[in-house]
Amino acid sequence: MAYIRRLPSGAWQATIRGADGRKHTCTDRLKKVVKDWAADEETKVAQGKWRDPRLGRQTFATWAERWFAARVVEDDTRRGDRSVLNNHLLPHWKDWQLQAISALDVQEWVKKLQKAGVGPSAVRRSYNLFARAMKAAVVARVLAESPCADIGRPATPPKLVAWFTRDEVDRIRAQLDRRHRGHSVMTELMCCSGLRWGEAAAVVGAERGDGNPVDWLRSRIRIVGSLTQNGRWKEYPKTSKSRREVPLEDACSTDMAALLVGRPPDSRIFVSPRSGSNLDGANWRTVWYRAIDAVNAAARAAKVPEVPRLDPHDCRHTCASWLVQEGVPLYEVQALLGHESVTTTQRYAHLQPDAHGRVEDAWRRILAHQRRTARGKGVMRAR
Repeated sequence: MAYIRRLPSGAWQATIRGADGRKHTCTDRLKKVVKDWAADEETKVAQGKWRDPRLGRQTFATWAERWFAARVVEDDTRRGDRSVLNNHLLPHWKDWQLQAISALDVQEWVKKLQKAGVGPSAVRRSYNLFARAMKAAVVARVLAESPCADIGRPATPPKLVAWFTRDEVDRIRAQLDRRHRGHSVMTELMCCSGLRWGEAAAVVGAERGDGNPVDWLRSRIRIVGSLTQNGRWKEYPKTSKSRREVPLEDACSTDMAALLVGRPPDSRIFVSPRSGSNLDGANWRTVWYRAIDAVNAAARAAKVPEVPRLDPHDCRHTCASWLVQEGVPLYEVQALLGHESVTTTQRYAHLQPDAHGRVEDAWRRILAHQRRTARGKGVMRAR
């Protein structure tokens, strides 16, 4: 039951006991105001919806660090989100009280990022992280509602899949061979089997608890997990569909077997050339881009076409693109790549040999008919 009293100053004060067991007060010149406040707060307590209004006064920086530390996410995700938090969220929101942030403030922040030259994808990722932090504040009853409602964000037009030609892959591999044979063979594996970088880096020569084993007799690789970008074993791949078995091309199988000569049969096939330890994603990419740069330097000198400076992940797109162009059905490509939904695999549909076959046949018939009709009209005019 709320306690309402009149203060010596003449103002009215209502006191209620919150769900936290502590007393909370509201003071105003009008008795009706504090009475209504008390009734509303007691209703929230009874319904289990009460929150301590003082929690909303904490700064975004205080809440963000507590929330970020409690999140259960992959190491790679945490590392990327930490960069977004430090570079785009905290510089703007650090000293703001949570309860003071409005939807208009959020919209102005998004616009500010755009004006600062931050790319559409980075803006959307920054907003999504901020929105998750504010939603968590609502769930924790720090805020009554999130200010992230109906916020306009820059569009991110979908990009066509990028992929390498056979010649381009061979030129990149030739440069990688000079650095380390394993990097070259791993590139071929990703281009032929469609493995993600972490899945390929985790391939082992025989069954063991922390790798993707090769069945040499059947020329298959069983994907059960992957390595993170910093070389740690993860006991599951990206999605449930990613647990799969993929075929191994004969020449690639021979090259992989050669890398195991003189080593235990269950060793990781692809390792650091210096230490022999698990591969590190950042270092591997450095070698990858140096190889492409070397290819293109030679290409400019010889005045031949350069190789596109694509990401190692595009080797996976290369595999899918080659197969679809050869007429392999999309559902088989989906199974090979381990896509959770065929919708993801649809990005390669335009590469199918008969992707526009009916349209092209229709145009041939239409144009033939139009030409015949035009000739007929010309004969009639001549008469």
